[in-house]
Amino acid sequence: MSLFARFARDRSGNIAVTFSLTLLPLLAVPGVAVDYSRASMARAQLQAQTDAAALNAALARGVTDQQRTSRAQSSVRAAPNYENLSVSAALNGKAVTVTATASVRTAILEVLGFRDITIGARSTAVRNNDGPPVCVLALNPTASGAVTFAGSSSFVAANCAVYSNSSAGNGLVIQGSATVKAAGFCSVGGASNAANASPAPQTYCDRLDDPLRDLPAADTSGCTYTAVSVGPSKTATLDPGVYCQGLDIKGTVTLNPGLYVIKNGPLTISSQANVTGSGVSFYLSGQGAGFTINASGTVDLSAMTTGAYAGVLLMQDRASNVGATNTLNGTSDTKLKGVVYTATQSLTINGSGTFGQQTPFLSIIADQVKFAGSSTTQADLTAISLAAPLPKFSTGARLTQ
Repeated sequence: MSLFARFARDRSGNIAVTFSLTLLPLLAVPGVAVDYSRASMARAQLQAQTDAAALNAALARGVTDQQRTSRAQSSVRAAPNYENLSVSAALNGKAVTVTATASVRTAILEVLGFRDITIGARSTAVRNNDGPPVCVLALNPTASGAVTFAGSSSFVAANCAVYSNSSAGNGLVIQGSATVKAAGFCSVGGASNAANASPAPQTYCDRLDDPLRDLPAADTSGCTYTAVSVGPSKTATLDPGVYCQGLDIKGTVTLNPGLYVIKNGPLTISSQANVTGSGVSFYLSGQGAGFTINASGTVDLSAMTTGAYAGVLLMQDRASNVGATNTLNGTSDTKLKGVVYTATQSLTINGSGTFGQQTPFLSIIADQVKFAGSSTTQADLTAISLAAPLPKFSTGARLTQ
């Protein structure tokens, strides 16, 4: 007779054995519910901790990539009540991903041989770059006062932000009694005399990429015109082309639409000049590349709206006359619609009256920017088409996963 048959026929103690065998699944059902409920709660807590760690790491300022990931890992490792906790953090561009796994000790299922339940969480966070556009950007990575507001100047950046890429302790400087207002201020390094800024500048920000770094160089071959000068009391209409040995305007000039390449000399608009032009862009190249605009008369210029330089009013060739300083003296009759771009040169702006208030879009991107007068800079992006978008001011961080 088989063992099973004997067991079936044997009535001694059979009730106790049968009850014991029946008890195991009866215990397992509530055990699974209880232990997995505890594991689900622990996983939710772990998820909240990786979420917070990723957001904090994405928002961290003035830290290296290694410090950013270490900070995220340490934040999760500080959480209690986990066994076999493993945490990793990785960067993908500006995104921070935090991954964690851990074990939750069972209470009832351990009787059935299940000592632990493994849980995991994963979070990815990036900074929000959906704030106002940056309309003043100093690209120099180390200069003190890369953005400077001097003397008793007043400055308003209507609906746009001011940004210094300099890591210097005074990368953004407000001197004397200068007062400045903008949608935001940010410095990769520090800021001095920040009490005169509204709102208060953010410091230790991430460095911004040059938004126009991929614009192509213009064709500067040959000379269409040479040493063109329009004297006081003279009137002229000029056409696009390559202007060798610079372009000097002291009289009344109308510029026909197109690209004006100013080669081996500066663009100069003197205080007595009256200059108008719609759909015009200037490309400054070669020896002496740069510009001086002393606008006491009427200067009304707007950039091209199509092509490689759409939205760019003044562009310095990055390799030409590096380290030079350009000057813009504007009045209420000065209207410059477009981007002023001097990536390896400085720009000093001496505004007076209501300079800039009549211009719906004026963006300044330079190696360094110095404001010494009263001016308003606006970035109404509906007012003009841009070849490349302006960077946006960071307003915080968000979870993407």
